[in-house]
Amino acid sequence: MESFCNVIKGNDTTALVRWMKKYWKTRISSLKTFIIGLRHDYRAVRNTIKLNITNGITEGFVNKLKVVKRVMYGRAGINLLKNKLILEHVLFN
Repeated sequence: MESFCNVIKGNDTTALVRWMKKYWKTRISSLKTFIIGLRHDYRAVRNTIKLNITNGITEGFVNKLKVVKRVMYGRAGINLLKNKLILEHVLFN
């Protein structure tokens, strides 16, 4: 039995199609909903399996920006926020 984890970690996109066909007739509604979502976003999921590209650095920066915004909420304007992010980048990277 191929697990979904092995399919995603591998590089064979046909394994994803086989996995979806295998579990399509399931009685578990949440699994069926998940497979429908995979079918809607099939190109993106296929490219994730096929290509070894990640946007982790971008997501990390966005997360950091949101944290700093929450900490500074109501205290200052956009200029101080911009300077704080640039200063943190210089000091801690």
